[in-house]
Amino acid sequence: MVTLSKPISAGQAQAYHKEEFANAKENYYTEGERVRGEWQGQLAARFGLTGEVQEEQFARLSEGQHPVTGEQLVRHQTVREYENGRGEMVRSMEHRAGWDATFSAPKSVSLTALVGGDDRIREAHRESVTVALNEMERYVQARIGGNIPAETTGAWAVAKFEHDSSRPVEGYAAPQLHTHAVVFNITETADGDTRALQPQELYKTQQYATAVYRSELAARLQGMGYEIERGEHGQPEIKGYSREYMEASSPRRQQIKDHLAEHGRTGPEAAEIAAHHTRGNKQNLSHDEVRAQHQIMATAHGDQPQRVVLAAAQCPAVELAPEGSLTAAADGMSYARERGMEREAVTDERSLMRDALKHTMGEARLPEIRAEFGRRVQASELIEVAHREGAAGRTFTTREMQGYERELIDRMKLSQGNREVLADGNVRQQTMEQHPHLSLSQRNAVDTVLTSRDQMMALEGVAGAGKTTSLAAVRDAAVSAGYEVEGLAPTSRAAQKLGEAGMETHTLQHHLARGDRADDGQKRLYVIDESSMASTKQMHTFIERLRENDRVLFVGDTRQHEAVEAGRPYAQLQEAGLRTARLDEIIRQKDPALKEVVEQLARGHVRDAIGNLNEQGRVHEIGDRQQRIAEIAREYVRSPENTLVVSPDNESRREINQHIHRAMQDTGQVKGEEHRVHVLYARQDITGADRQYAQNYESGDVIRYSKGSKPLGIEAGEYARVARTEPVNNIVTVTRKSGEELSYDPRRLQGVTVYRDTERTFAEGDRVQVTAPYHEHKLANRELGTVEQIDGGGNLKLKMDSGREVEFNARQHPHLDYGYAVTSHSSQGQTADRVLIHVDSEQAHGELLNSRMAYVSVSRAQYDAQIYTNDAATLGQELSRDVSKSVALEDVSIAKSLDPQPVQQIVEQIGLGLSL
Repeated sequence: MVTLSKPISAGQAQAYHKEEFANAKENYYTEGERVRGEWQGQLAARFGLTGEVQEEQFARLSEGQHPVTGEQLVRHQTVREYENGRGEMVRSMEHRAGWDATFSAPKSVSLTALVGGDDRIREAHRESVTVALNEMERYVQARIGGNIPAETTGAWAVAKFEHDSSRPVEGYAAPQLHTHAVVFNITETADGDTRALQPQELYKTQQYATAVYRSELAARLQGMGYEIERGEHGQPEIKGYSREYMEASSPRRQQIKDHLAEHGRTGPEAAEIAAHHTRGNKQNLSHDEVRAQHQIMATAHGDQPQRVVLAAAQCPAVELAPEGSLTAAADGMSYARERGMEREAVTDERSLMRDALKHTMGEARLPEIRAEFGRRVQASELIEVAHREGAAGRTFTTREMQGYERELIDRMKLSQGNREVLADGNVRQQTMEQHPHLSLSQRNAVDTVLTSRDQMMALEGVAGAGKTTSLAAVRDAAVSAGYEVEGLAPTSRAAQKLGEAGMETHTLQHHLARGDRADDGQKRLYVIDESSMASTKQMHTFIERLRENDRVLFVGDTRQHEAVEAGRPYAQLQEAGLRTARLDEIIRQKDPALKEVVEQLARGHVRDAIGNLNEQGRVHEIGDRQQRIAEIAREYVRSPENTLVVSPDNESRREINQHIHRAMQDTGQVKGEEHRVHVLYARQDITGADRQYAQNYESGDVIRYSKGSKPLGIEAGEYARVARTEPVNNIVTVTRKSGEELSYDPRRLQGVTVYRDTERTFAEGDRVQVTAPYHEHKLANRELGTVEQIDGGGNLKLKMDSGREVEFNARQHPHLDYGYAVTSHSSQGQTADRVLIHVDSEQAHGELLNSRMAYVSVSRAQYDAQIYTNDAATLGQELSRDVSKSVALEDVSIAKSLDPQPVQQIVEQIGLGLSL
């Protein structure tokens, strides 16, 4: 795989070159005292850099200088200390020399090459690295500065250093073939100017480069006669190695895993930090001593490397046949297209190529995948979207997605101005008299909705503007006007919250699953709350089924979180002319200073809002992660009543929850006697497209069949555990509760959710959240409550925040977690007196830190919001990131030219749901 480091300074780069990159002392299969680096890249070639990397050349490039003449090419400031606006002394960063992109061979490949002694594999690794780096170079960009977008140059200078061992653990240096590719912070624009690199696109290309490297390596290994299989993380592993030997040969990996388990953390970013913290001192081990250790280890496990090499020598090489390779490439691109368009209406070409390469590993190579990609573009199965200024790669959508969006906009336009008002004057007057508590802003919004002559309209309200109160008035007026009112929402919690407006509610998915209904002539008003979280496909299906007497009120806030799946139809419809009533007066915040911050966030002035919070003393910088989380726990325990903690990612959320649970026990607010409960949590990485292929399941995964299957004899709601998979035949074998094994093709099933399991210890007094709907007890996903009773058998009595008491056994519904801290997505729709917000720019995935997270998190609080971060100076920048969903139709004015006069005739002629 490829891991890209954080920026390294010039001093660090030069020290690393001397002590790490070019030093061969800890590379026990490299002869001599020096690792001979190698140059790569178009910019390196322009500089005349070929062959071996010289120390002076490396040092000059790390300083932004010409490697031959020493001329300063990239200007940079010297390190200095200065006082910032808050009176704090700040030290500026030394010049960024570049980044270390490390290409690591799979463990079995390292063992075969080094312990087994097959030098051909080292060459295959080198060639695969070269191909992957060439692909990364295509997306290199120059940082221009100011408000000028970055320029794609496709030229860099890279110094490659091949290593063969990991750092010793307790005297054992594991064989590990890997290459450090040092990317220098310099590029050249089309007009010959030298500029610093824009690193954003490097990180975006990281996963694509990993897929290219693995695909190339897999093909080369098979060409040598080795049989490969997919590893735990999708890497190509050579068959013939036992798990015991692989683990014994990876003490460094186990050391990192133990550190992660000890601190309750997961994920690649956490692993990188753990690797740094567990990094031991250098050890003076001789080459002969280390090689002898490797052979002793291999002998103890049956000389597996030697046996694998011998078996490959006796097997015919597997060359990819053109016909089979083309078929695999077509299958891979179909999978990539489906996966890519599931969550985004527009997908980057790197993502499509990455997924196709991962899917076809060992069956097709980069040229076949690229050719198939080009064929799909030529056939308009993939449609290029207008190039965004500053973007490094092309982006694509599909006709299907464009059709969904076009039909939504057309249908909205065709149904404007041709209905009776929702409620006549008498009903409106009566409604206002019955709801005298409405503010002026609320009264105006309600009146705008009730006087609408459109089939669809929107009620757009800032967070905390009293939308639920306004909807109660709309509901009463609609009922008086003869409408049946039904509330819908994309999530079960949002649907439950909408029910407070006095209407029957369901999830949008539940409504769609009921199928089409006959037109009985009854007037109906559908109120869709949290509309920003509905996907384009959901919204399209819903609108397509509307009858003549149906009316729709979309309710939401375009600045809050959007759908997980593709599209942003609520915002797109507004941009296309959906008539919208607005609630702009915030009433939730009782603290004037906090209300001002929320107003700034609602206007999109994130940096100003964060600066305002900082001036109010509500931003706390604590660099050490453990200390920061401990401080959040202490602050929570100080006043837990109606306090909510918000953290951007599930990993940090779990970590904070554990700390608060212990802190609450230490203060006696939660009972000391606790009981261990087996719980499930959903795999977030697996999409609907992934669930159709056995290779994406892992042994131990827990599957829930929400729809069941009569042919397979699976009941709806049944659970089973993955025993093994057969990717070649696309077969998954599961173990059912009865112990019976069942094998099937996952493409035959719909409504499957994949979980992993773990354990939680709960005690009386613990705050908990339900992590999946429990229809039997009418519990919504992410609904919060408190444990009133629990016993060793998993029997629970919960007091929900709604006031209801429920009792069930955790074995019946193992979807439970601590409820002290929640993610920003889960917090949407909630209100608390006080909110504690965790923002770790080093740990959380960049896209999770954005303006929507800032707005939703802060606006939950009525009286107080406190932010705890690792870096207060960059907080405003981190939270200003825009992560709005893409749309397939860049120009939403498509339907704006429609003549409104013959609308009714058009509708009658073409039928509802069809585009013009």
